[in-house]
Amino acid sequence: MFRESYNITTYLMETFDTKLIFLSILITTVVSIAYFIVISFFITQMDKEYFLRKNTGGKQARKNIDGDSRSRNLNYVVKSAKFIVGLFLILCGLAMLILPGQGLTTILIGLSLIPFPGKHQLEQNLLARKSIRVSLNWIRSKAKKEPFIFD
Repeated sequence: MFRESYNITTYLMETFDTKLIFLSILITTVVSIAYFIVISFFITQMDKEYFLRKNTGGKQARKNIDGDSRSRNLNYVVKSAKFIVGLFLILCGLAMLILPGQGLTTILIGLSLIPFPGKHQLEQNLLARKSIRVSLNWIRSKAKKEPFIFD
């Protein structure tokens, strides 16, 4: 085992310059810290009752039905941006299941931004994991915010 890791290390050091390896490690570390700060900000800005759902009889109430065209266009842009960011976070979360990072938490945040059938059930399945609930509430406690209330 040690012999194999020594060979990999030797190969990397011979193939790549040490400055490139150091720069890669530095960039990965900085991006990871920045990512944690951004995700923590979003988690702390969410309402503590976000994961509670009121029974609406299966229908979502529509907002801004009689809004002017400017508000409808702005609403469309905001929904599109939320969808793109949500999709990006889901892809990053899937990568973080293999790579270092908070993969399940990132997937949960991405899913919360994207509207799709069965969204609530999927969120509840992820929130059934104690590690997810603990991670979300730990981040909120560090920001001196009240913990999330789950169904």
